[in-house]
Amino acid sequence: MIVTEYELRANWHKTKDKLIILPQGSVITPSARDFIRSKGIDVQIEGNGLQDIHRNTFSNYSQSIDRGSRPKSVQEPDALQGPQTQIKSNSKSNFKIPPGVKPEHMTHLRTGALVTKTHPVIAYRGQLDLFQCELIEAQGFFLQAGEEELILKLEEISSLCRQLMVSEVKQEPFQWATLMGLTPEELRERSHHPKKYFGIDHTPLSYTHGPIVAKLHHLRAKSREVELYANRAFTDESGACSRRDLIQALNRLSSAFYILACEVRSRKTQDHKVKRVPLGTSNRHIHLSQADLEVLFGENYALTVQKELSQPGQFAAQETVTLVGPKGSLEKVRVLGPVRKNTQVEISVTDCFKLGIKPIIRDSGQHEGTPGLQIAGPVGKVDLKAGVMVASRHIHLHSNDAKEWSLKDGDRVCVKVESQRPMVYEDVLIRVSDQYRKEMHLDMDEANAALIDATSQGKLMGV
Repeated sequence: MIVTEYELRANWHKTKDKLIILPQGSVITPSARDFIRSKGIDVQIEGNGLQDIHRNTFSNYSQSIDRGSRPKSVQEPDALQGPQTQIKSNSKSNFKIPPGVKPEHMTHLRTGALVTKTHPVIAYRGQLDLFQCELIEAQGFFLQAGEEELILKLEEISSLCRQLMVSEVKQEPFQWATLMGLTPEELRERSHHPKKYFGIDHTPLSYTHGPIVAKLHHLRAKSREVELYANRAFTDESGACSRRDLIQALNRLSSAFYILACEVRSRKTQDHKVKRVPLGTSNRHIHLSQADLEVLFGENYALTVQKELSQPGQFAAQETVTLVGPKGSLEKVRVLGPVRKNTQVEISVTDCFKLGIKPIIRDSGQHEGTPGLQIAGPVGKVDLKAGVMVASRHIHLHSNDAKEWSLKDGDRVCVKVESQRPMVYEDVLIRVSDQYRKEMHLDMDEANAALIDATSQGKLMGV
């Protein structure tokens, strides 16, 4: 320990002791020595008896070295001597200290062991702390970018870093089985062969890869810096390493970040191959036959176009009707044109509950087994026997799109809806025609469940 005049005065005035016993390795500063002499205090070093403090400087450490044997109290603690925990230090000693004494330029390496704050292990701990801060900052960055999966993977890496710190401080072996579901060997294998696993070559970092990849490479570089500090702390000049377990884990961290960067790059490279489809929300509506149209609106009546719909030739008419069921009614239900061979009502499950009819899911045109209801218009009423349905979720595809995607009319696919509330819809019907424009249709219940907005898209997951 280093004995200063300030600490000596503070302690001595409480006891007025005439004998001070210091641990081996103690260094008394010149001003502290003058204070000791002025008060007539004797100094004893543990195991060495009374000391002569009339020399210009006093260091029991140097006396011990001169005698050719370094005192055990100034060697590395016994717990640090094993092959897995021996620490390389640039300082001459670790110091035992009495309670309440800790110079500002020193810090605890272990309980009861002081080292300078430039000690390699302390520097390593600081770098590991800084790295964990950068992980948290990166998670905030990825949150803004909507990269939820990356956030979870960084949380797993943060947990590993916390365990690295605990293992070193407690001098325990560091054990881990997998990271991101990969063993140490698998992490190394994938980072060395990105072409095999991700379909991309090793390439220099570029701004064209985007900010997500750049951030991951920044974390990779920082993990390598932490690994460098660990090597300084635990590897001696001959190359012998006392904490290979820690250094191996840090080395695999850099592999993990490179893998994540490759995954993001591969994802962006493959984006043009992903089958994406715009989404359309279909509110309740009715298609009328010419005969029913004339009953509801008058003889030789023709629908009036209000606006064109996304599908060529289809339009929303100005005309509306009222649907009347056993338990309730729905007013101002839009008529869509042009007229069809048979009248068909398309509503949501929620609408069915309000009307008091059983919700039946059907593909368009399949009226068998569907319920009916009453349709009221400004001129007359139609008692529809069948044709009320909850329309199957479906995708309109132009023939060219269907050919490109190797799909045909009547196929069923699985679609992930990318929105504020992502959902996966199964059993989505494919409808193909030269007159169609690519678009997936969901009813109001389905669209609201997924919080679909103008930016939402569907991604085909498989047939």
